[in-house]
Amino acid sequence: MRIAAALALLLAPLLAGSEELVPTIPPGYVPGADDDEKGLWVEMEDYERRLQRSALRVRDSELNAYVHDVMCRVAQDYCADVRVYVMRNPQFNASMGPNGVSQVWTGLLLRVSSEDELAAVLGHELAHYTQLHSLERMRRISNAMSIGSFFDLGLAVLGVAVPVGQMTAVANATAFSRDNEREADLLGVKFMAEAGYDPNAAASVWRMIIEEEERAVVKRQKPGLFTMTHPASEERVANLEDYVANHLGDVGQERRVSNRHIDILELYYPMLMEDQIDTNRYGRTEAMLERHRELGVDDSLVNFFLGEMYRQRGEEGDMARAEQAYKLSTTGAFPLPAAHHQLGYVYMKRGENDAAKENFEKYLEMEPESDERAMIEFYLEDL
Repeated sequence: MRIAAALALLLAPLLAGSEELVPTIPPGYVPGADDDEKGLWVEMEDYERRLQRSALRVRDSELNAYVHDVMCRVAQDYCADVRVYVMRNPQFNASMGPNGVSQVWTGLLLRVSSEDELAAVLGHELAHYTQLHSLERMRRISNAMSIGSFFDLGLAVLGVAVPVGQMTAVANATAFSRDNEREADLLGVKFMAEAGYDPNAAASVWRMIIEEEERAVVKRQKPGLFTMTHPASEERVANLEDYVANHLGDVGQERRVSNRHIDILELYYPMLMEDQIDTNRYGRTEAMLERHRELGVDDSLVNFFLGEMYRQRGEEGDMARAEQAYKLSTTGAFPLPAAHHQLGYVYMKRGENDAAKENFEKYLEMEPESDERAMIEFYLEDL
């Protein structure tokens, strides 16, 4: 009790004055020519050019329009100062540099449950930008390491392999301070609430991150990059809930409910889930699939990738589980051709030729232009 009371006293000034939180820099901000910040902006501009050329940059117009729209709605007058790049990486991460260049990784889009939760993460990163936290961080590390080492955090996005130990060390060195994180949490919630989003979604994001880490099969596995630089905790969730209740009210029921995120998620589900399954983090993957089913993602999609997870995991009984999941994927409202493709291989390996032939033929009927048509027709000749 004494510890809790002490913690409350420490947080009281921040929470009591949180309604006065305002951005440090105005919209349209640029550093002066003689400011040391100008040199850091030049470094970031070079990094942005590398992002633009990266093979992992997602260029799909509809997905980019969705993320850009949410960012601009949250950023409001800062929209013109921010450039958003969606990068194909299955980890949960978003970031914003001191010059407004922002990354949103596809793993984040796979994990957030709604447009409101996406807005919560983007609002948090926007607050790091407006409060010059990213600038403070780059100044701090420039005294201890080269700017090039700082950018090791982003090299994986650019398709360059970075040793795990090196990346972890840099992530730890560049983590935001606890005070920076608290300020970004609260100002970020204020940004999203002013934009018409449900501020309760911010705490939901951190609860999801905590749950996913708890579901990890390999407990000694290093956390993702975002959680290395933005540690999640029950204290953080409680602080957000307290701020929303005391300063913004319980507005969750008054906000417009949007299914736009689920529509986007379903549209890009194959790409997103294939990347996630390839991480071999099956505890986390299973938790995601369960959450997507609860959210109303089409059962055919969820069942197919549940089958893919079982097949790739390969534990005792997993092939039977995969077969059942594939079968369920063929009976939904939108049966997936790929489920018949995988069932054909399952049955062919078991010597059940009639079942294999039936599923291969069904797959070719549904996907007549398949790149694997010649191979499957070769198999069909022997079945």
